[in-house]
Amino acid sequence: MEPSALRSTILAVCLSLGVPTVVYLGLLGAMIIAPAFQAHAIYLHKITLTWFKDLNVPEQFGFLHHQATPFYIPTSDGEKLHAWHILPLGAYISNQEALLSQGPEGGLVDNFEETLNFRLLRENPAARLVLYFHGTSGTMASGWRPDSYRSLYAADPVNTHILTFDYRGYGLSSGWPSEPGLITDALSVVDWAQRAAGIPPERIVVFGQSLGSAVAIALVQELVNPSRTPSNKVHFAGLVVTASFSDIAQLTATYRIGGFIPVLSPVARVPPLFNFFTKRLHSTWNNIQRLGDFIRSAERYHITLLHAEDDTDIPKEHSMRLFREAIRIADEASSADGKNSTRSELDDSSASALEQKIEERTDSRGQGGSVAVWPTPKGEIRMELLKYGVHDKIMSFPATGIAISRAFSSSMQGNER
Repeated sequence: MEPSALRSTILAVCLSLGVPTVVYLGLLGAMIIAPAFQAHAIYLHKITLTWFKDLNVPEQFGFLHHQATPFYIPTSDGEKLHAWHILPLGAYISNQEALLSQGPEGGLVDNFEETLNFRLLRENPAARLVLYFHGTSGTMASGWRPDSYRSLYAADPVNTHILTFDYRGYGLSSGWPSEPGLITDALSVVDWAQRAAGIPPERIVVFGQSLGSAVAIALVQELVNPSRTPSNKVHFAGLVVTASFSDIAQLTATYRIGGFIPVLSPVARVPPLFNFFTKRLHSTWNNIQRLGDFIRSAERYHITLLHAEDDTDIPKEHSMRLFREAIRIADEASSADGKNSTRSELDDSSASALEQKIEERTDSRGQGGSVAVWPTPKGEIRMELLKYGVHDKIMSFPATGIAISRAFSSSMQGNER
């Protein structure tokens, strides 16, 4: 090869490798210097994925006229959260004529509490409510989310209502996303469900997917915080999360946007550099710590973790780590309370012993995946791994709807006891 051709080849290779590297490191630097840019990178709240569609027209997303009602929920710090209340199909069919008589317009409702849809929720003593916390990017109407709402009420199409909303900064909600802000949003939605809609916590299941799993876990932990008096603690029928993660730092080491674009996975190969960046994250979403705190402080719980083995966005190992830590803390807490009349199952705390115990309790479902159930004195902790479902489709799968139904059933059985 001629020297000039060799130089050209070397230059081309350097440019092809160097330019992307410089751009990548520049973006990482911007995340550290500019908190606003970091928020964009973590929450992706401006990527709506519902362009050219109106979030105040739920019919565009497959709902019947007056089945889903858009309205706003105020937060304790002055923001406005754009929300949908979704009637279960059975309730809609039974009241279709009256619902349609509310007028042909539909759309955003200023006084939701004056609608028949609201009364069907509040005045039904058997009504159940799923509080839905969606994942990062998009809006409450993006991608598989509308399909998942229909899946969640499928097991009980008469009584299971869905309340979904966009966090601050997402969709038509006001404000700017942050970890404290999203937790405030969740608390405000719970306050609306209990005070305005009159639904007691034992008839509420908290559901979260991906980022929403972190918001859901933070919510339940906050509501049983030891700083609260016993009368102020809130225990829901259940917590169901899909495609969860242990914490943001560990997530950035493995997460690929869309399954392809890495966040900090290249940097994770250099521990000092990785630690430098993760220590400067403004949102940490430490799910593993919060879930453990919840298990310690709660008087009762019903927890289901779901993950797809073919999830290329967030590997299943994140949920498995949460499950291991959850059962370890549950066993530790029950032993400390003197509730175990026999030797603790996890007295041998080695990783191999724990894995063996989990394997003994795991039921293989063939191509359907596997289920591990860990009963405790306070309730049940489940880990369901589906063979298929990737990162988002799993929300609309029957396994997720069944998990919701099981949590409600568990709450009713507890009340009977």
